[in-house]
Amino acid sequence: MAADKSTITFDVADCKVYEMLTDTSVSATYGAAVDVPGIQEVTVEANFVTAELKGDGGKVLAKKGKIDRLNFSATYSELSLDVMKTIYGGTVATAGSSSSETASYEFNSRSLPYFKVEFLINDIESDLSEIAMVLNKCQVTGGSIMGGSTDNFSQPQFDAEAILSAYTGAFGTVEFREAVTGLSA
Repeated sequence: MAADKSTITFDVADCKVYEMLTDTSVSATYGAAVDVPGIQEVTVEANFVTAELKGDGGKVLAKKGKIDRLNFSATYSELSLDVMKTIYGGTVATAGSSSSETASYEFNSRSLPYFKVEFLINDIESDLSEIAMVLNKCQVTGGSIMGGSTDNFSQPQFDAEAILSAYTGAFGTVEFREAVTGLSA
């Protein structure tokens, strides 16, 4: 049976980030999967670059456009030092003894790293089992690390831009899957 090519989606089920180790025309390699805990919302939007050629008294004679990146946004539930290390660079460390251990993240990266994002949607109104989106080469562009207010939960959030990977020549992929595969380990 041919896979469905359209469906209605509901809810995001999982999201992971992976440190990008290499990106060459021959291969791309990534570090271990880091779960984005309590993923609540993801958004992917195309960023367009367009130009118009005008002439003959201001008439549009030609129009050209392209997608030059994908903009990604994620909101999640639990502050994660490992997510911060993957998307911001920096260092995660633990100190102390087993009875009084301290884990910390230190903002010390001079340049923002590249990373891969994958997320999964599995509440679908079709014969599909799941939809996975993979953004091959991202860099964080903003967000909220931590907040706090009375009687409310903090919700970390990050924005990133996916640019073309040297290896794949693509920003990423959307996969409509008939079988349950999940995200990369």
